[in-house]
Amino acid sequence: MKAFKKVIAVVLALMMVLALVACGSSSSGDTADTAPAATGSSDAAPASDGTTKTAVGEYSESNPYKLTFTYVEFYEQDAAERQAVVDALNEYMIPNYNIEVEFYPLSYTEFMTNFGTSIMAYDEYDVIPVFYSTVSSWINAEAMVDLAPYMDTADGQKIVAALGQETATVSSINGFQYGLPAMKESVELGGLWMRADICDELGLTEKYDLDKSDGTYTGTIYNWSVAGDIFAQVKAAHPEMTPLYMYNSDQSPRFYFVDPLVDRFGVLDWQADHDSTTVVNEFETESFRNMCHLLADWYDKGYIFGDAATDTQGTATMIKAGNTFSYATAIKPGFLAEANASNNTDGYAMYFGDQVEGGMASHSCAFFGFGIADSSKDPEMAFKFLSALYTDPVVMNYWQYGIEGVDYQVLDDGTAYFADGVDNSNFKYYQNTGWAGGNQFISYVWNDGTKDAGYWDALAAHNNWTYYSPAFGFMWDSSDYTTYITALNTALETYRAALSTGSVGSANVDATIDKLNDALYAAGLQEVIDAKQAQLDAWLADNGPTATPQSNLDLIATGEYIPN
Repeated sequence: MKAFKKVIAVVLALMMVLALVACGSSSSGDTADTAPAATGSSDAAPASDGTTKTAVGEYSESNPYKLTFTYVEFYEQDAAERQAVVDALNEYMIPNYNIEVEFYPLSYTEFMTNFGTSIMAYDEYDVIPVFYSTVSSWINAEAMVDLAPYMDTADGQKIVAALGQETATVSSINGFQYGLPAMKESVELGGLWMRADICDELGLTEKYDLDKSDGTYTGTIYNWSVAGDIFAQVKAAHPEMTPLYMYNSDQSPRFYFVDPLVDRFGVLDWQADHDSTTVVNEFETESFRNMCHLLADWYDKGYIFGDAATDTQGTATMIKAGNTFSYATAIKPGFLAEANASNNTDGYAMYFGDQVEGGMASHSCAFFGFGIADSSKDPEMAFKFLSALYTDPVVMNYWQYGIEGVDYQVLDDGTAYFADGVDNSNFKYYQNTGWAGGNQFISYVWNDGTKDAGYWDALAAHNNWTYYSPAFGFMWDSSDYTTYITALNTALETYRAALSTGSVGSANVDATIDKLNDALYAAGLQEVIDAKQAQLDAWLADNGPTATPQSNLDLIATGEYIPN
């Protein structure tokens, strides 16, 4: 049955391409410059006779395809209101797509722990959520549909027009396209959130031209040594205050960039060479060693929270306690307003790095998304729904926000917010999780007071401040190396917290790094690096290295790096 459906998919795709050519239809893969408007209906209507015919069946308004839409529900919803949303959505879906949708929500825990077993047991699903680091086992179990044959169809080309060719196909392993990525900010530019009152008091606001903007990056980036100077001033003026809060989480992406090639065990070292396609051990790079020495020096000077290696309280808790000045974080448009609300304190955002902008890697773009389970009774209809989720704002708005006038309202500026009488404490339906799947750039901007109607445009512009990894589009298949990866993670966790928070102390940095690398190689790191390099070389032979768009390079060239 699985093999049959795969053959059907390929034959179907070829037939549709031939039909498009015969009719003179365009199937251009050019990237759209702007996202579709957040209102209006789709042009993906059934055929003129009202039917939709596939290699598997024929569907109409009176006989729609019954599709299960499985997704992660991050907030608890009212079951009755969720069903009301489904009913309202189907009033649109059935006449426009000949599809009747059933929502099948999962908790995050269910998705991460049990869902893979369920789809590999061949339980019946259509559209399903996918996570970049676990999907290879699903592919090898033949539990996923390859979307590649569908991308040249009319529905596929609408996705390409909305996302761009490279983004639309990034969720691929060994030539098998397992899904479509969530449209979101995919570039992490690191820096600090800093208390505004302390910055004002010490003259930092004026010196570094800080303001209470939304954190939008304008091209000015400071070396991390400048942060050390700021911490020294804070410590001198407020010895009772911790200048930098760090806790037991990996902060290395804030201090240097590598392409982790999914799991960090074998990376491309962007700091050393943007264009290199040689897989190396991240924990032997100068970038990693320099970060460890920098943080250890700060720790020795009392700049970093003393219990950082074991603390798990989180930034908001510490800021609200009133004795912490800053924390390292990724920054994006709108970040500052969200952070200030969470921290209950005004702050400034300041960007730091090491002469390098953000990095666009496969995993950062294809973090979450949607694919099609091989158990789908009609993958073509499932793909048609996927196309709608990524190109039709009506579908996306129903899923994300519910029923207009009941669950949400459209404000005068074209943004959306809770309907009158509804808020975060009493809503019955509210997702707002387009960062985990679908194309949020075609939905309404959710205006909670921290965003405006131009927010999606700002996020799209933020994604342009980046170099692309030459391996963008490559996803490492680790399914044959799961035992190695488990052992490597164990070895890394033995030393990571002490090194990545500085609490190891300056005198012990080099020796601890040596111990870490000895443990990694003993756990099979070289075997993993060799396998990853072989897969990358094969991918490069077929695709060539991905180049950074010239427009990105031109934008980056306008920036200013301040070394000290």
